[in-house]
Amino acid sequence: MNTRKICLATAVVAAIAAPAAAGTPVFEAFRKVCGDTHADYASIVSALNTNGWKQVDTKGSTMEGVKVTDSISRGLTVGESHLTLFAWRGAKGDVQISACTVRASPAKSDPLKADARTWTGFDPQSVDAQSGRIGYQFTDDADAHRALAKTDYDAAAAGAGLELMTLSTDGSDTILDLLKIKK
Repeated sequence: MNTRKICLATAVVAAIAAPAAAGTPVFEAFRKVCGDTHADYASIVSALNTNGWKQVDTKGSTMEGVKVTDSISRGLTVGESHLTLFAWRGAKGDVQISACTVRASPAKSDPLKADARTWTGFDPQSVDAQSGRIGYQFTDDADAHRALAKTDYDAAAAGAGLELMTLSTDGSDTILDLLKIKK
């Protein structure tokens, strides 16, 4: 094998082994606290404490009909964006529900949408062109996100959990939300 082929083979192996490029700082902050924790409340609290988030006094919305048992709010400045996080957990009967929402002010939504697509590994399943809101429905399968059809929701909730991620805009702000449902 000549030197050129060896260099090309080495480059291909390095590209395959290299982790995916990091997203924007705003998405990386969301990913570390909400995404990597799968919206698990105890894991969110731990991630907040190790990633520099500070106590803030803000309230977010929860889900109607859910008895909320815990909630937390924190803030962080990343570059030119101020992030406000509101996370909670609760139950509706035997169903455990948790959510982790980050509002980035200001933040351009297009780069964050690209980051979400890269992180999930698939295109959004719902897109509202008028409002700019996109949504993903997935579960974790062997440490990878697996896109779900509506017919898969119950099985996912009974297994690793059904995760619903949305990105929406409110003026110059972008809102990233991850909701997890587990039976």
